[in-house]
Amino acid sequence: MNQPLAETIFWIAVVACAIAELAILRFAFGPQPKQSDLVPSASRTGEMAWAVFPALALIVVFGATWQRIQARASHTEMMNHPGMQHPMQMSSTAVPGSAR
Repeated sequence: MNQPLAETIFWIAVVACAIAELAILRFAFGPQPKQSDLVPSASRTGEMAWAVFPALALIVVFGATWQRIQARASHTEMMNHPGMQHPMQMSSTAVPGSAR
């Protein structure tokens, strides 16, 4: 996968997850409807925890993914340096150890 495509997919995923998490947090921290005695419900603290922990986990995952994308980009840039001279040219069809 080329670098611009990988970054585009990454940012689309970030925006989609951010919108979803903001909606979840809005409903978790927003005004609560009247609770009925007939329908059991979770505690307010439990609801907030289940809303915040996934958001924090996504931040960690997106941070690690972005670092990996940037590391790949810098590695690719380093390896494709036009002035780089390779001391030994290797054939793309030769398999090591196949000639006997």
